[in-house]
Amino acid sequence: MTFRGTRLRAALVASLVTLAGAATARAADDDTPVSVLIGDAVAEYDAGHFQEARALFRQAHDKSPTARTLRGIGMCSFELRDYVEATRALTASLRDQRRPLTSEQKRHAEALLARAHTFVGRYTVKVKPEGASLFVDGKPAELEPDNVLLLSFGRHQLSLRCASCSPAEKDEDVEVSGGEKKDIELALAPAPLTPPPDKTGGVAGNGAGTGAGGGTPPGGERDVPAADHSQAHLWFTGAAVAAALGAGGSALWYRNRQQALDDCRNGEATMMGKECYSESTIVSQRRTAIGLTIGLGAAAVVSGVVAGLLWPHSEQSAAPTVACVPTNNMVSCEFRF
Repeated sequence: MTFRGTRLRAALVASLVTLAGAATARAADDDTPVSVLIGDAVAEYDAGHFQEARALFRQAHDKSPTARTLRGIGMCSFELRDYVEATRALTASLRDQRRPLTSEQKRHAEALLARAHTFVGRYTVKVKPEGASLFVDGKPAELEPDNVLLLSFGRHQLSLRCASCSPAEKDEDVEVSGGEKKDIELALAPAPLTPPPDKTGGVAGNGAGTGAGGGTPPGGERDVPAADHSQAHLWFTGAAVAAALGAGGSALWYRNRQQALDDCRNGEATMMGKECYSESTIVSQRRTAIGLTIGLGAAAVVSGVVAGLLWPHSEQSAAPTVACVPTNNMVSCEFRF
């Protein structure tokens, strides 16, 4: 007995014509009654036009879905060698309780389904993590109700994709020769969490950029640790104080040289028994003292300003500054914090 024999076609016609009488009342959307669709489908099937017959059975099933319309779709798919669709439709027809199959129809569907199973591969695919997406040949995988993946003859590419994993995709090729029943496991590892930056601005815990064993970034240059400014304000403060004291000392020297110049010019040094240097020497020393006073005073001011900028303070507090002004008899310095 063959599945394309006259006997089976007669059984199909009888069962679907019986269905047509009950399904006509449920026809909707277009004007073609379900009975007409089923009659045309049977005619196309008998003529060997299985593609047209399946299209008509699907239209009838959309209007009035039953176990028997599913059986018709499965029989057409089997003839078209679409064994994956045949397996799905015939399996569904055996489970569907809407106009269930008769005993003879059930035996026929079971026998046809057993043959379809020999032409497909059945795979139980386990994926990790559970939220990952499975694709078959670039399209989302369609799993059966029992979570089995049906694949037709030939080579197929299974792809597991996970946006939060590293790598984000994993592929595996499967060659189907028919009748396989296998388990496949596809797993992707979660991407590592990015560690928070440390106090120096680097990445904590990666060991890169510091020490002899530090890593090398993609640019090819080893990371350089950020400069430590935690004590810089103290250095500049000390420099400001030292420069201010130097300016004060040079101001006193200037005062001494000015007095000596006045004594030489007035002849008082000779009258008091003191040695009087040449006036040009004293003038040169006095100019040097003036230059040192001005230069060190400026250095004190600049260092004080820099120290104030680097000094850790709240927004409300004023920056520490130092200023020195030479006078005839002394140098006046003022610090503000």
